[in-house]
Amino acid sequence: MKKVLIIDSHPLFREFLKQKLYDDQIEVVLSQVGRDAYTRTISILPNLIILDMSEDRLDEMEFLEKKAADINTSRIPIIVIGPDIDKTNIAALAKYGVIKYFAKPIQFDIFFEAIGEVLHNQLSLDTTPCVLDLHRNGNIIFIEIAQGLNREKIALLQYKLSELIEREEIDSPKIVIMLTNLELTFVDGYNLEFLIENVIACPKIHNKNVKILSLSSFVQAFLDGHPAYSGIEMSNNLPKVLNSLVDTTITSSVSDLITEKIITPSNMAEEDFSSVETRFYADASTESAKKDDGSVLSIAIIDEMPQFLEQTAEAFTSISAKVTKYSSGVEFLNDYSPEKFNLIILDVTISDSSGFTILHRLRNQYDAPPVIVYSQSLQKEFVIKVLSSGAKSYLVKPQKTETLLQKSLDVLKGD
Repeated sequence: MKKVLIIDSHPLFREFLKQKLYDDQIEVVLSQVGRDAYTRTISILPNLIILDMSEDRLDEMEFLEKKAADINTSRIPIIVIGPDIDKTNIAALAKYGVIKYFAKPIQFDIFFEAIGEVLHNQLSLDTTPCVLDLHRNGNIIFIEIAQGLNREKIALLQYKLSELIEREEIDSPKIVIMLTNLELTFVDGYNLEFLIENVIACPKIHNKNVKILSLSSFVQAFLDGHPAYSGIEMSNNLPKVLNSLVDTTITSSVSDLITEKIITPSNMAEEDFSSVETRFYADASTESAKKDDGSVLSIAIIDEMPQFLEQTAEAFTSISAKVTKYSSGVEFLNDYSPEKFNLIILDVTISDSSGFTILHRLRNQYDAPPVIVYSQSLQKEFVIKVLSSGAKSYLVKPQKTETLLQKSLDVLKGD
């Protein structure tokens, strides 16, 4: 069984991820970065480490230094989740074995894809379209679900709900599950049961304080057929639901009640940014979505020889880098922008004579990524010309994959 070591993650994230990986027959070991993380790493030699990086990063960097210095652990891949930091700082983590970095709040479906790629074990993932929103007003928590019932989001809801109740110190929470836009039938019974079980899993939530707003006759039949759900009421009328949960003496107008209790949210405590949102890339529209695949390194390779272009690309994709290939220097220059790449691998002898043009152009840009020239010339004068033109290093073709990668990491570290 493959093993994953999770270090120092937020309780919500840790428990959700642990259960998710366990369901896919992956063993999970938990640790804390300031205490036993390195010892645990040595003892179990996991297939993957998932590290939750704090804002100051001091303890985490100490752990990464120890791991990288140990021949037994240096090659263990790491996926980091943490604060949104500069891409240069993210790229610098590659030398420690970090292959993916996800800034919070992460998109869970993309995150799970990355884990599956590293473990060579595709994780099961419910792709049912679903919009799930959770918000509070006083001691009433509204759970709004539209489009469909997605089991990943429902599973995450349990932890998010418990976290909200504890953080806001709600002693007697009242829950309104709003399913008004869902057409449910008996085939949805399995997921509906999963939803209710995850809601009432919190010890502070009692059946009598759970109301379901739905237009589906199936929901009522479903509740009637489950004795364990006795006390949970369903209604297709929002004012009726609210009347059963709040003190209606505060207003004589139902419309005022709805406005005060739903449309106007109460003051919430400061958001806990160490937590995780129920965010999925699949939720976003294609026009506005920005897919963060977590790549630590983004590499441009410029080589007109197909065999070297492919071999070099394979070397970097083996460490989960994002690779963009160019068969000519002109093609690269037309597509180039400083923020696009962390490193450029260039055969300066390409036949369109743009190799030195690239070096000269990048040398005059303060934010340009470093360039490693990877060519076949052994002439000393040529190498000197390359380095004086702005290249950070020169490698003679061909090189072993390990040599090319190590030189690249050394250049990034120095840069």
